[in-house]
Amino acid sequence: MTRQLILQRGHCVPGHGLFRPAGAGFRGADDSGGVIRCRGLHPRLLTAAPSGLGRAPSHYCSHRADSAWNRDEVAERDRRRICRRATAAVTIIEVLASLAAFAAVSALLLPALSDARRQSKEIRCLGNLKSIAGASLIHAAADPSEFAIPAHPLIGNDPQVLGEYEWGGKSGIGEPAVGTDRLSSKWGTLHGRGPATRPLNEILYGDVLRDHQFDAGTYGANWLRDTKLELDDFHCPADYGYTGHHYTAWRNSKLTSYDHYGNSYTANAAWIGIPGSNCKLKSNSSFLKPISRVPAPAQTLLYTENCGRFGHRANYGVDGCQSLSGALGIDVQTDVRGWHGQMWMFQVAFVDGHAGLVRMQGHQQPQPFLGRYPGDGDDPAQQHYYWHCVIFRGPGWQLDTLPSPPVPTALPCGVLGVLHGIG
Repeated sequence: MTRQLILQRGHCVPGHGLFRPAGAGFRGADDSGGVIRCRGLHPRLLTAAPSGLGRAPSHYCSHRADSAWNRDEVAERDRRRICRRATAAVTIIEVLASLAAFAAVSALLLPALSDARRQSKEIRCLGNLKSIAGASLIHAAADPSEFAIPAHPLIGNDPQVLGEYEWGGKSGIGEPAVGTDRLSSKWGTLHGRGPATRPLNEILYGDVLRDHQFDAGTYGANWLRDTKLELDDFHCPADYGYTGHHYTAWRNSKLTSYDHYGNSYTANAAWIGIPGSNCKLKSNSSFLKPISRVPAPAQTLLYTENCGRFGHRANYGVDGCQSLSGALGIDVQTDVRGWHGQMWMFQVAFVDGHAGLVRMQGHQQPQPFLGRYPGDGDDPAQQHYYWHCVIFRGPGWQLDTLPSPPVPTALPCGVLGVLHGIG
């Protein structure tokens, strides 16, 4: 028998699963008493409807006799299926939209976050230098010799100890003396340069470190522990190792300065000497010099980030001055990128205790006339010619402490091959 459905257009009613038209009292029946129910609507065929419900075209409906269906059970099952599919579709769209928005925001924020991380490291490194400079002033106040940069106990006893790194920090692991055994590093506890022997450690951290030079521990546990110390004041977070124009031993180790030398910073230990059979090194810097004899403490460097240790040497020799130590190696890079992303820019601390960022791409040439020089020479031009090779100055900084006389030592010049210049 041909049946004609009388349902024309309706709404999905929650709780019934039927399409109910606008006319009141309609139960969703056809002309023979069959019940009209929704049949598997696809969510993409739903359209907006009043009161937030979905609509479906009539050809997705069918009829069965009341006696063949449990109307409530079928209606509830169909309602759940339709609403679940519709909800899932909306959720996927929302997730995709959220991901797209997140990607767009990330593209805008990542450069800013990168800059923020770089600036954070820069601030922490500068804070370290201020702490170290402050500790050095405390040391100078208590030291009978008024040394701001502490002299390591091996200075004068071991010709290889020249004071650049041993004033603070942990045990280094660079340049092992025995094969690849890092615990035999020349900068480590085994060779007397452990953290307990570095004087500024006690000022900054107290008397808590023990010297394990002759007490390696089980399987070298004590020596290993000295290499693992996190002495943050001596560790610049931007220290990522060699960046050019430095010792080839450091470059080849591929270590950070903190791991190689036990220190991210280097002291202004500027050595000079005149060639001869009995040549002895002299300190022409703030190292081994009473702080009261430093003529320009606000200009004179005390410490430098190690990546910039030899920045002043970039143009050395163009004025006829002889070779320096010759210890850097013949294949080091001539350009230096500072740890904070700028070429030839390094953070430093000064003798008066303040710290800052300086540009150190070589030094001023021709070297400035100082007006007076150490010694009794009467001819200023002759005096300048004699001293000009050891005058190292740049915008806002200087390494030398002239006209204050250099400090003589018993260290032989042959240790570094120093001729007439800075070691």
